[in-house]
Amino acid sequence: MEDSDEALVGAAKADPARFAAIYGRYRLPVFRYLRARGETEDGAADLTGATFERALRALPRYRSRGGGLAAWLLRIARNAALDEQKRRGRMEPGPTELMFARLPTPGPADATEIRMAVNALPPVEREAVLLRYSAGLTAREIGPVIGKSADATQKLIERALHTLKEDLR
Repeated sequence: MEDSDEALVGAAKADPARFAAIYGRYRLPVFRYLRARGETEDGAADLTGATFERALRALPRYRSRGGGLAAWLLRIARNAALDEQKRRGRMEPGPTELMFARLPTPGPADATEIRMAVNALPPVEREAVLLRYSAGLTAREIGPVIGKSADATQKLIERALHTLKEDLR
């Protein structure tokens, strides 16, 4: 039987070496989320490492609320990405970056159109869609990451998907 997130956190709090189990469970969702935000593969890998370093330092203060461990880690990842963007001197990707955003692997032309349409969404809608489809979170888990209720998050995702559907016609 797989350990619950709470069991993993408890074990890691007692012995920091056991944090490796948390890293093993959430490394890919965090990386995928950061990669979907438009980071290069190397940049996403660096930010994934930074995310887990921050999480390990903050683990003694972790409390299970607001979406659980996955949401907590993705909030840290989001903040790490925003900090990196500030460090580079910008808050949002520029139009050229959005136009030429790299995909994780070469894909068909319509994948580029989808990427551009997602990048054109308002920032909070873009975050919700990326968290839903790249990190696999539910609306209930996404809400605390973006500071909205589960119902508001679900409506936000639905609105974003409707916009994408219209834009990609």
